[in-house]
Amino acid sequence: MDLVKKILNNLEKYIIYAVLTALVAMMFIQVVARYLFGLAWGWMEQVTRLMFVYVTFAGMSYACKGSEHLRVSFAAEFLPGRHTKTILFIIGDLMLIAVSSYLCYLIYLMMMQCIAQHQVFSGAKFIPVWVMYLAGVLGMGGMAIRTLQYGVIPAVKSLKSGAPAAPSPTATAAGAEGSGE
Repeated sequence: MDLVKKILNNLEKYIIYAVLTALVAMMFIQVVARYLFGLAWGWMEQVTRLMFVYVTFAGMSYACKGSEHLRVSFAAEFLPGRHTKTILFIIGDLMLIAVSSYLCYLIYLMMMQCIAQHQVFSGAKFIPVWVMYLAGVLGMGGMAIRTLQYGVIPAVKSLKSGAPAAPSPTATAAGAEGSGE
């Protein structure tokens, strides 16, 4: 159970590591093939572009896990009150969840349209276009889930207990990564 929990909690990180490694390897092969052997595979360029899209959306979800996404916190720093900052962050996180959920839905509709029309990439006829939109659905959905999991739920728990908000997940994540876990 602990292994499954560890894998699910670090899923985005594992995806980013694996896809970036494959991306660099494919780009290296493409450069060597083009300049040493005069070969050029058009499909490989399309595949590396898709991989970059997946890394980008996985990174968005991963940033929400560590509360490392962009947020406007200037006003929250200077407002009085014991829990004012926490309440404002909860409101901001709920807005982020709403927007990312809505975008997830819109991208899903576009993906379903591509499936219905049997669209494929011109440079890689064996890859359907919906595969690109799947990255958006997973990334936006992951953003909503990770924001709820690591932002809203802990903040609400801290408000209920009356304790000040826990240290940011960023500090915890940086400490865990530095310890070699």
